Amino acid sequence: MSRLAAVAAALVAAGVPATLLSLQAPVAAFAYFGVYLLALLPGLPVGFLLFGRRQAAGWIAGALIGYATSALAVWAAVFTRHGTTAGLVLAWSAGLVALSALAAVMASRRRAPLVVLPVWTTRHTAALLLTLLMVPALVGRPFARIGSVDENGDARYRAYFTADFVWHMAMTAELQKHDTPPVNPYLAPERIHYYWTYFLVPSAAAPIAHADVALALEVNALGTALLLVSAIFLTAWAALPAYPFAVAAAVTFVVLGASAEGLAAMAYVTQQGQGLSGVRDLNVDALSRGVGGLRIDNLPRAMWNTPQHSMSYALGLTALPVAIVAGLSADMLAILVAGVALGASVAFNPFVGALICAVYGLTILGEWWRVRGSFARVLKHGLAVIPVVAALGWASLNQVADGAGSTLHFGMYGPARNAPAIAFALSFGPLLVPMVLGWLRNADVPFSRVWPATAGVVLVTLVMHLVTMTVDEFWIGFRTGHLLFVFVPPLVARGLVWAWQRPQRAWARVALVGAFAVGSLTTAIDAFNAQDVENTHEGIGLRWTLHLTPEQQAGLAWLRANTPRTAVVQAEPVVRGRDAWSLIPSFAERRMAAGLPISLMHVPEYDTRSDDVQKIFAYADAERAWRSAQSLGIDYLWLDATDRAAYPNAAKFADHPDWFSPVFTAGDVAIYRVSRDDNARTSGTR
Repeated sequence: MSRLAAVAAALVAAGVPATLLSLQAPVAAFAYFGVYLLALLPGLPVGFLLFGRRQAAGWIAGALIGYATSALAVWAAVFTRHGTTAGLVLAWSAGLVALSALAAVMASRRRAPLVVLPVWTTRHTAALLLTLLMVPALVGRPFARIGSVDENGDARYRAYFTADFVWHMAMTAELQKHDTPPVNPYLAPERIHYYWTYFLVPSAAAPIAHADVALALEVNALGTALLLVSAIFLTAWAALPAYPFAVAAAVTFVVLGASAEGLAAMAYVTQQGQGLSGVRDLNVDALSRGVGGLRIDNLPRAMWNTPQHSMSYALGLTALPVAIVAGLSADMLAILVAGVALGASVAFNPFVGALICAVYGLTILGEWWRVRGSFARVLKHGLAVIPVVAALGWASLNQVADGAGSTLHFGMYGPARNAPAIAFALSFGPLLVPMVLGWLRNADVPFSRVWPATAGVVLVTLVMHLVTMTVDEFWIGFRTGHLLFVFVPPLVARGLVWAWQRPQRAWARVALVGAFAVGSLTTAIDAFNAQDVENTHEGIGLRWTLHLTPEQQAGLAWLRANTPRTAVVQAEPVVRGRDAWSLIPSFAERRMAAGLPISLMHVPEYDTRSDDVQKIFAYADAERAWRSAQSLGIDYLWLDATDRAAYPNAAKFADHPDWFSPVFTAGDVAIYRVSRDDNARTSGTR
């Protein structure tokens, strides 16, 4: 191994453990990371069959397919009512043995991998490892401060994590209850329609590692971020194998320097006379919303907040080297394995998986258009459709995306219609510089090498502006924005190669450095804000930092320890706004009859049920409130300072113990068990 590769390996080897040590329970974090690595194991034989064990691609693809296999094993155990630890281990072992045996049989018939990639050297290893250094640098501090305790004993959660992360806690806790399909914890007992595949692994692995749900999700997200960056590097390297450090620089540019919103934020707060400290109170990577346009999250936010989508991106990306390198000449078995990766991507997120499938197809069609010949060579790639169709069937069986299709609007709509050019420039401006250079004539790197990236960028840009989910006008922008980032690195790398080809192109190098400097401002501000739990200011409709008091923490712990896992525990959903909206499902790990989840597709039933619950707290008549609670299937009511301030009539619960029996009290926090005894109707004091 070269000295540079050794140094890079040492830094990564230090960065990952340092991140684990910084978390709230480091021993459990290391234990969980070990279980996470085991979850990747079943796919390694398939990765080696596809790309070879001497290729990083074989390990990366194998790890990703292994995660998908482990998720499927967890689902199979739960679906067949064998969700015990022994059942889960048996299902995982069956997946490992089956894939190992299948890969061994296939490998015995050939001497070379299914797809022969360019030779991998220590230079490539060094480039990949240097790229991976971004992951612990970006996620370490924000993850370490999730739930950190201040001098008053309050647990603190930055607003960045009170949307997606707390929702992931609720989803993972729900999956641990082993209902199939899972129940919606904000609308019990209705089923949830969400792509929860990613969370199957932490739901099963957390108890094995003796890790709580939050810690399991943090470590899982760390591992997923490493796999995502590896997959992005792999796909870009497959297009430009002779330029590993240009690829590393391109991936770094995309991750750290893509958005101009940081510079816009600094200009805004300066113009407002706030000083640069004012950026602490801005959602800096969403400033394009200021012009009414689409909001595009950068890739660090994919690492912090949406690892479930990151896993879908990474799985789909592992199929693209088959199309890029083998293309029309690909072995039928290689095509089928690529289809497995695409199908897994669909199973984790049907929308994302479908778009990556389209890019795979466009890559093959692009090669055929260039070389012509028999179209039968294109048609044989239809084999990849078989696992994709199977994944769609699985998604349908589990109702993960029911109703989403009916909410799609085609044509420019909502934010996509508002200042699209300005919004696009804010979200992607610095990245446009290397992209444009990447489209210039380049004798060293033929355009055919970046056709897949070009096709992907154009496709997702069109979808970004021409398809909208009417119940969440930003959702498609979030997903397609991320896809643009994961598709574009080959173009960026080609632009970097072009800029450094000749000395007289110094102007291009200056432009690239300037663009990266501008883009890195956004990431620097965003990364600081993501860990800034000292910010106690009010934002728009939320507090920048959510505080859970010691009394609240004690009440939530009491619920976890003393109530059935399927109990319905109701907090008033309306007054808590956009920060404490998931208090019960996330921190008590119990269901609510009504909630207003900001991270799920909005349906009218959330509003209807929440209005009904609001009346329970507002009624002066305790019997009427009790009847309403019974009709909604509520087992326990949660009351704290927020409810007491909003509802003076909340005192009625304590005055009628026959209907609302107090089971926990600490400071302003009280928990009442809702009586199921109809005789209480006549014995309660009005």
